[in-house]
Amino acid sequence: MSKKRWLRNGLGALAVTLSLGAAAFGSYSLVTASDHVDSPLTTGDQAADIADVYTFQNGSNLVLAMTISNVQAAPEIQLGRSIFDPEVLYQFKIENDGDAVEDLVIQAYVTGNPTNQVMHFVGPVEPDLTGTSARIVNGPQSAAVRVSTGENPLVATRDGMMVFAGVRDDPFFFDVGQFSAILAGQATSFNDPGIDAFAGLNVFAIVVELPMAALGDPSTLSVWGTTSRP
Repeated sequence: MSKKRWLRNGLGALAVTLSLGAAAFGSYSLVTASDHVDSPLTTGDQAADIADVYTFQNGSNLVLAMTISNVQAAPEIQLGRSIFDPEVLYQFKIENDGDAVEDLVIQAYVTGNPTNQVMHFVGPVEPDLTGTSARIVNGPQSAAVRVSTGENPLVATRDGMMVFAGVRDDPFFFDVGQFSAILAGQATSFNDPGIDAFAGLNVFAIVVELPMAALGDPSTLSVWGTTSRP
């Protein structure tokens, strides 16, 4: 691949802080996104629109998940299509020393056609650039996996790192109708149980599981996700 630089023109990110137990490119712009309700500019670019970022422990491993382009109708999974964009750089940024600047990144980018894509992963590795610009780090890729477009997940493992990319049911739960009623003064609290407004809708997910030792085994991590375009 030819070298590119990646710049960011807005932060597409959710940040999470955890207290824990025991090919080269060049310039792209970050696309604004943070949750399930975004500006028209962001929602118009579904391939770069971050829905949520999740992190949790699985024994001595850390799981990182980023969901993209929410509000995909459930039948979409039957069409065998994916919308990961080769022009978008997806990144998990990891900060482990309390200075609010990423110390490590896990980068992901896709190649192939819409019905047969492969997601490539680089990292965890110290980034070449931090803050408002990004560049795919020189060096070998950590793993690669074919993008899953059906019910059965395609997973790849390499050197203790497990990766997935593909369509999945949206794990985000929110009772939008009741929330709107509360804002309008028609209700004072949420119901138990509530109504999941995102039931039956899909997102495109990028998931990485790796040993925490690969991140230096710190006691605290801050994690956020970003998307970038040229």
